[in-house]
Amino acid sequence: MNKPFTSYLASDDGQRSAVIKWSVDCEQAFDKGVACAQTWLSNNDTGWLWANMIIERDILPAGVQRRAFEVGFLSRVHQRLCSPFDGNHQVRRTSLLL
Repeated sequence: MNKPFTSYLASDDGQRSAVIKWSVDCEQAFDKGVACAQTWLSNNDTGWLWANMIIERDILPAGVQRRAFEVGFLSRVHQRLCSPFDGNHQVRRTSLLL
């Protein structure tokens, strides 16, 4: 399957950047997920993580756009969890194509 569209997760919290390829253009949904997670991570008064993700994700059309939002959101949270600065969960290097 040809996957011509690419989303970029910037490096953050001491973690590497990532490139994720999609079969359709998901850049906006992915970026929105990353930004939503960053807002939650940056604010001590944002409520439940899962609730923020679901509320913002459900604004998008069903299907791959929602999946891209989830991947962006959880990728940013993953960076924080694996951070040598703010987290202590260490992950092995993986490759991801969706």
